Amino acid sequence: MTGSGKAEGMFLAPATGSAMFQAFCRGFFFCYCPLTVEGREHLPASPFIICSNHTSHIDSAVLMTASGRPFSTFALLGASDYFFDSKRVRFVVSRFMNVIPIDRQAQAKSLQRSLAMCDDFLQRTHGNLILYPEGTRSSSGEMQAFKKGAGLFAVALGVPVVPAYIEGAHRILAKGKNVPRVGTVTVRFGEPIRFASNSSDALRGREVRNAAVELLEHRIRGLSRKPLAGGFAGLPANGEQPTISASVVAHEIQNTKSHGLNGW
Repeated sequence: MTGSGKAEGMFLAPATGSAMFQAFCRGFFFCYCPLTVEGREHLPASPFIICSNHTSHIDSAVLMTASGRPFSTFALLGASDYFFDSKRVRFVVSRFMNVIPIDRQAQAKSLQRSLAMCDDFLQRTHGNLILYPEGTRSSSGEMQAFKKGAGLFAVALGVPVVPAYIEGAHRILAKGKNVPRVGTVTVRFGEPIRFASNSSDALRGREVRNAAVELLEHRIRGLSRKPLAGGFAGLPANGEQPTISASVVAHEIQNTKSHGLNGW
């Protein structure tokens, strides 16, 4: 895929800043807010996308720490009005994290630009992306409905998508709070999915993207429950990385609506 979005449209942290932030976070989640990771074995070889619920500013640090991979290999899709419009936020965050801007209003042109920047980052660094389909942090700690624009990234980038659920981050640093509290946090990684569209028809492509978002939302909600014996929230633990086509996505969504999350 090609596009006009290049590195100048994002900010990439220097290696030293990324390493310093990584060392700080690993100490923080070992001593101050103990981190438990479930399902790390589901993470595939890079590149991949982590799609997660979003309740706190510490979520990205939690996911990167939980992955066990270098922080420098991750880029966060961050709201352009928050990370890029504020000079103070941009100055601080750009020293420690890689961030690609995304428009929370999900306008078609801006989404395509963000998509092109993601593709550029993946190709140049062979790294990974963190995407929050809710679009913004939940104030209550409960998952919100996913934005349909997330399906564009899940389908178009052609890399495995790993569903993840973060539990406890809202209690540590809720939206509107500035000082983290002592607490525990858990990350559950589900099995990766590779989405594929077998049709070049624009309308059909939109249906696939919408179905992909709905599937991811169900998978992540399933991970919000404690894992069952032999798997995560009823998901098969076969270690495979399925490619899901349009018809399969629609079929899985229908099964979920008919039988509930235990059918996954």
